[in-house]
Amino acid sequence: MIKPTLARSNPRNMCKANLGSKDQREFIEREAIDIFTTMTNGGCTFQQALAAIFLSGMCAAKEAMK
Repeated sequence: MIKPTLARSNPRNMCKANLGSKDQREFIEREAIDIFTTMTNGGCTFQQALAAIFLSGMCAAKEAMK
């Protein structure tokens, strides 16, 4: 489970997560790239693609809290 923590040196007090392994980080990167690729290939703007990545993360977090 990813537990966000507030880091002292993060820009604008953004949260960070200690993923614990290279495999977990690579999984998240692949998911984000897949969403971005799907959105841009579908003709969406950069901002729409970023919003889709963010919303996907929010949905995953909500599901994980159940």
